[in-house]
Amino acid sequence: MKNAILYYNSIKNKFIFRKIIESNIQRLLKSTLYKICILILPIFLSLVNPAFAETTTSDIILYLNGNIFYSSCPIIVENGTALAPFREIADTFGASTSWDSSSETITSTLNEVTVQFKLGSNVMIKYGKPVEMGSETCYYGNTAMVPVKAIGDAFGYPVTWDECNRVIFLGDVVNINNNPMNNIKITNEFRYNDYIGEYSGVSIFSNGNENFGMELLGINDYWGSSYAETIAKIADCVPYANVYNIIVPTAQEFYASNSKKTNQTAAISDVYEHIIQYNKKNLKPINIVQTLYDHAAEKIYFCTDHHWTQRGAYYAYQKYALENKSIPEIDPLNTFEVQNIYGYYGSLCSFTSGTYGNQLLAQNPDMLQLFSPKSSSEGAAYRDPFMRSYIQSIKVIYPPAKSYSCFIEGDYPLEVFKTNVNNGKKICIIKDSFGDAFATWAVNNYEEVYVIDYRMFNGGTYGDYGSGKNDFKISDFYNFVKFDDLVIISYPVTVSTGSSVQLLTKMVN
Repeated sequence: MKNAILYYNSIKNKFIFRKIIESNIQRLLKSTLYKICILILPIFLSLVNPAFAETTTSDIILYLNGNIFYSSCPIIVENGTALAPFREIADTFGASTSWDSSSETITSTLNEVTVQFKLGSNVMIKYGKPVEMGSETCYYGNTAMVPVKAIGDAFGYPVTWDECNRVIFLGDVVNINNNPMNNIKITNEFRYNDYIGEYSGVSIFSNGNENFGMELLGINDYWGSSYAETIAKIADCVPYANVYNIIVPTAQEFYASNSKKTNQTAAISDVYEHIIQYNKKNLKPINIVQTLYDHAAEKIYFCTDHHWTQRGAYYAYQKYALENKSIPEIDPLNTFEVQNIYGYYGSLCSFTSGTYGNQLLAQNPDMLQLFSPKSSSEGAAYRDPFMRSYIQSIKVIYPPAKSYSCFIEGDYPLEVFKTNVNNGKKICIIKDSFGDAFATWAVNNYEEVYVIDYRMFNGGTYGDYGSGKNDFKISDFYNFVKFDDLVIISYPVTVSTGSSVQLLTKMVN
């Protein structure tokens, strides 16, 4: 989704806004009545709650054709009418939109239908004729806000109001109650708004104090749905295990400027929606987007590396532990022994070698912060799933690597850690490299930890161990190991790349 916003001449906001706070408990109770509380919006989207008697920001969530709409600007309510940022919605629908600053008029065309909105007017022009909207268009900051009902009328989409969940559907109506990505709140507080440029595929931003390299990655709709189907099939292969899917956003979701970032949050939500529709009782997708954002003031991603930090992975593992009811509350982060390694230049420095981008990233090297596990363990790496072809012994934390490979010593086909936790529990982690930092936390709660890099089996060419020729079937591995929990952790490249999804699919019998 494009995240473009109209910027107009400076004008003072003429409205006073106040925050509407809804009890989470009340919303949860209301959601059980979902099927009976969908109400078609009245022509002016009149919301009967008396709290909407004046103009306010709101906690209303907007869906566009079944997908949650994420914006830097909230939905506002003026005298019972909900207004939304027009340009962002028009861009999402694929409309061609222009702005005439002299007349303060928006003109937008979609499917040969042209509409016009004049700021401060309650009339829309469609087919050359005036149409009453019930409320005036207005500014919210520098953003043009238009009544949601009028946007639906303009582009030919029905508008539906779900009172129980406080959701507006513009276009398709979907059941939203089971998607863990619902109600995510991300602001612009931590964004690096100065975009410097792109160097060898790495986009570099600045906040005035430091430079931040990021991958601006999207998730392809086709491969995203194929990925969801594969995850569901993997769950079918291990019916007696608890299966969890975690999609990790890249740093750009929280730190890139709005004008450049892609919307991974909405894409992850779509993938999870597909997963939920397969209705697998042993499969649960986990929302770590909100979890990571809640800690965005901390160092959860590197500035010179495309990975998250071990700290970021801790918060994701903490959320996983909350979702997995069999894991006790994990220890606070500040109770772990920590070692700091300064002067780390990560993968993005390698990607930008020989470019000006490399010089920019070199101005502020990262610090590797290594948290040691509280358990003791013995680790080994193997080429094959039955542990016949031994590679070497490995450690959970390996400081001599002085890189992201400090975490489980990097990528191997199969890594096995046997700990002194002595609870009989076993976890299997199918991962790309983002799973390396995640796995360092699992050794504190499981007696046996199995880490599988899907890229190194079933014909995969990643890595140096010649294991691609080895087959890996998740059902065979389950029968061999009998793990309790399976976590499939991926970042957007895995979810959206055909070759990656195909390698995951080959794990299914």
